[in-house]
Amino acid sequence: MVRGGRPAWTGLALSLMVAAPAPAGAADNSVGVRLPADAAPPAKQVLTLIGREGTFIDWSKTVQKSQWHPGLITEALVMQDINSDVKPLAAEKWEVSKDGLTWTFHLRKGLQWSDGMPLTAKDFEYTIKRIANPETGFDVAWYFSMIKNLKEVNEGKGKLDEIGATAVDATTLRLTLTEPTPYLPMILSDLYVVPSHIVSKVGDAWSTSPATAVSAGPFKLEKWDRDRELVFIANRAYRGIRKPYLERIVYKIGRDETLFPGYLGGDVDAMPWIYEGPLSPSDIAKIESDPTLKKESYTWPYFQTWWVAFGGDQTAFKDPRVRKAFAMAIDRDAIVKSVWRGMAVPAYGMLPPGFHCAQPARLKDAQPYNPEQARKLLAEAGFPDGKGFPKYDLYLRAASPTVKTAGEAIQAMVKQNLGIEMGVQNLERKLFMDRLNKYDLPIVLIPWEYDYYDASNYMNIYKSGGRHPWSNAEHDKLVAEGNSGASDAQRCAAYRKAEDILVREPAAVFLWHPTVTQLWKPWVKGEILKTN
Repeated sequence: MVRGGRPAWTGLALSLMVAAPAPAGAADNSVGVRLPADAAPPAKQVLTLIGREGTFIDWSKTVQKSQWHPGLITEALVMQDINSDVKPLAAEKWEVSKDGLTWTFHLRKGLQWSDGMPLTAKDFEYTIKRIANPETGFDVAWYFSMIKNLKEVNEGKGKLDEIGATAVDATTLRLTLTEPTPYLPMILSDLYVVPSHIVSKVGDAWSTSPATAVSAGPFKLEKWDRDRELVFIANRAYRGIRKPYLERIVYKIGRDETLFPGYLGGDVDAMPWIYEGPLSPSDIAKIESDPTLKKESYTWPYFQTWWVAFGGDQTAFKDPRVRKAFAMAIDRDAIVKSVWRGMAVPAYGMLPPGFHCAQPARLKDAQPYNPEQARKLLAEAGFPDGKGFPKYDLYLRAASPTVKTAGEAIQAMVKQNLGIEMGVQNLERKLFMDRLNKYDLPIVLIPWEYDYYDASNYMNIYKSGGRHPWSNAEHDKLVAEGNSGASDAQRCAAYRKAEDILVREPAAVFLWHPTVTQLWKPWVKGEILKTN
């Protein structure tokens, strides 16, 4: 199958090209790459997209509010290919100590920024410490919490020089961990280095202007016209291994609802996957009924899970009976059938079907739809027929119209089956994430999309002190065992036990896994568009 997560997005820079109706023959582009024989001439190697606008092209400042995509202008130590396998990138090789706590990465020689300054291990050390620094305000620092003292420093309990990231010399980076983490290279595929010589002087705004957004990646930022478009051009100073076919990427700013009309109108060359999913069931029906659109579409089950998450001890959801009541009052099958109409499958646990360690069938009956039992549990918790239950809103994050409909369906089920009045609020992404990270939202409908093909990517989310306020010592212990297990069988056994706790406690109400549909004009060619 085609996999269209983050590896495919950043793969744009490496493998896509624009084909020509009548190719003139092979030619070299501006960065010295020989174009395939069926390619359009270099001047026509332009890809146009539409998408949301973020704040910074810098994943050491923000992920949740970032602009697409730091992988265009910076490098990670490693990358994931289209099959989610780890491959060398800025680091050409690495080794790990016998105890699994020390990793040493050796950078390729000759890497540089577009201003001619060398890219060194010191830049990676600086990036990691920037992530940890609480003054940066990085929104997913917990993602890198296996690096020694990073979590403590981020919480204001340590000093930056105590973090387990050291540039031994210009091309050697040593990372020290708190526990063995066999999947560390997968994590590091999302660690995009920043230019320490620029950021230390300019600060957070470095990636917002062509004047300061020096690049170590295959493209450079040529223009960022706020509310209109960004333009990236091939970086002639790039010394890495991802030299592109494309000469230019034009990224027009638009709301989710403009994407499909823009594609139909010929304004863009592609409509890749957007996190919350911009296509509605009626859009899919149009694609399926149109021979041309159907030929240009790519559809597959996706590694993403949607669930209802609950607030902590300051809310009524501190009582597990209330959480179980909500779980049994929500009919996931009805939501999948009536709202998503073939665009999703029911979720019975955290891990999506086909993902590492996933066995969803074993959890099918763990959160059954049972309104009668739900009402009984709610009454036992002190809220018979919903009486006296606090007035909460279900919060959504920059939701598409279809996700809004799903939220309203949950609202109706809770009212009908529990007698609880609940509003629905769709917050702007930044506001939502700021409040979520402060544990300031009582109940939310939210997804997680895989970053890398390992169960740790999902199972670490509910570790104590993570994205949600729920905490369970046995769950944490099992996740730690899964993270550091010596064999895949040991790791999966621990993760499955931890997932059982998530579902049966419950920590959340798991609802659906989406099906992805992308659209690509026929003149866009590349490895990521080949089915397998």
